[in-house]
Amino acid sequence: MRLTSWWSYCLACSALLLIPLVGLIYVQLNQAGGMAYNLVTDLDRQIPFVKAFVVPYLSWYGFLLVGFLYLAFKDRRNYYRTLMEFLIGLLICYGIYAIYQTTVPRPELTGSDPLLRLVAWVYRSDQPFNCFPSTHVLTSYLMMRAYLRTTRVATRYKIIVTAVSLLIIVSTQFVKQHVLLDIVGAVLVAEGVVYAMDRVRRSWLAESRIKVKVRTQQSNLEGGLRR
Repeated sequence: MRLTSWWSYCLACSALLLIPLVGLIYVQLNQAGGMAYNLVTDLDRQIPFVKAFVVPYLSWYGFLLVGFLYLAFKDRRNYYRTLMEFLIGLLICYGIYAIYQTTVPRPELTGSDPLLRLVAWVYRSDQPFNCFPSTHVLTSYLMMRAYLRTTRVATRYKIIVTAVSLLIIVSTQFVKQHVLLDIVGAVLVAEGVVYAMDRVRRSWLAESRIKVKVRTQQSNLEGGLRR
């Protein structure tokens, strides 16, 4: 990679700092403050707690970072679009948390093996609030959508990203960090953001074509007058 290209890549990747910056809002909202609703259904109660799923759950951090870094390298335009979708989606989720706080009951942990200690660390680090919609699901789903729509990434990488995304989404249920409605809400927010971004992009493209057409007509007219 040439020096100018490397500098451009690093500059693009620095935009990822916007995600933890926006995440400061989450920290302020992730605490008890009035009524917290419980969205647990009978189907949720049938889903067992499986401690091994804490591994894919925690892999979310590295997965998103690697996913963005590779996307920035292979498809810069798609990278910026996905980053914008992330930021808008997260802000929507935080807005929902501010006005409609939910909570998820957690199982009592008995034992001290490494996996249970990891689960206990997750529970200590993240209060049982800010659940609907799930940002774990939202971001994993958006990353999967980003890789599926690009034409500049090999199919095998698309399959890997899709598989890991789905595994992370499923893990939110088995470690009892979220309920099924949290997944539904996150997917709806993600699809809404993707749809809105598509509409804006089409609108800009249409306006650009009109401007180009007008300039071409004006240029032709001026040329005809000069002749």
